[in-house]
Amino acid sequence: MRIWGLALAFSAGLAASVAAAPLEFSTVKGYGDVPLVVVQAGNRQGPAILFIHGYSQSYLSWEKQLNDPALQKDFHLIAFDLRGHGASGKPSDPKDYGSEAWGGDVNAVIKATGDRKPVLVPWSYGGPVTMSYVRHFGVAGISGINFVAAGTSLGGRGPAPDMNDPELKVRMSRFMAMTSSDIMANLEATKWFVGSLSAKPLPPAETENILIYNMLTPGYVRAAMFTFQPDNKDLQGKITVPVLITHGDKDGVVPYQTSIDNKALIKGSTMSTFDGVGHAPFLEAPQRFNTELAAFVMKASKKK
Repeated sequence: MRIWGLALAFSAGLAASVAAAPLEFSTVKGYGDVPLVVVQAGNRQGPAILFIHGYSQSYLSWEKQLNDPALQKDFHLIAFDLRGHGASGKPSDPKDYGSEAWGGDVNAVIKATGDRKPVLVPWSYGGPVTMSYVRHFGVAGISGINFVAAGTSLGGRGPAPDMNDPELKVRMSRFMAMTSSDIMANLEATKWFVGSLSAKPLPPAETENILIYNMLTPGYVRAAMFTFQPDNKDLQGKITVPVLITHGDKDGVVPYQTSIDNKALIKGSTMSTFDGVGHAPFLEAPQRFNTELAAFVMKASKKK
């Protein structure tokens, strides 16, 4: 029994030694003084990584990265709730969800957390947010970009969708319901959206948490974000930092082809395909995602 007790004590001590450190929270004034909740973890002297979440999400989208002991050991991990999301400010004017605001918010977070040329990791709607930063501030202040199923095209706007497509009609009706003031209609549509984030169902408790923080984004914010559909074709040549493009080939939200097209347009970029994975590789395959991210950040940071 004594040996067993010692073994348990050793195991507990070992687990404690590799446990993730607690997250640190602060509030930063973003563009137009909108308060942004910022989360930091990890090694403040290591290369910085700034995670930028997607439509209707939260910094909590990145829990499996922010709480990863290996990432915490080597990197300064930063995330924030976009304006209109999570615990950040939620202005009601649609004009507060445009290019200058998104880019200004990213710049404010970079300045407030050390201004140490982070690698940006934008997911989904984080793609347009990141391109807004590039549009207004260039790339001199960052070391690289890891686009993750990014909902932005550098090839210009494609052909108009076929609005007579029955499947598209259903999707659009659900997205519209996510902007509704009818809470139950909004909730049902948001459940559909959360279910579409992964190719395979996530654990029930994880799905419930995602649904909760999705519902913290008001319908009016979601509606305003729909109106922001920038054409970033003119920014192709401005992305001169290292770029990694990550995408699951079973993505049901942002077409996989979008990333293939962007890779062809961004000189020197590399692409990592997650076979059998949906819209959120960092949720479905966090170990592989974190390993590839660490390798990319180490390489990109040496070039700054």
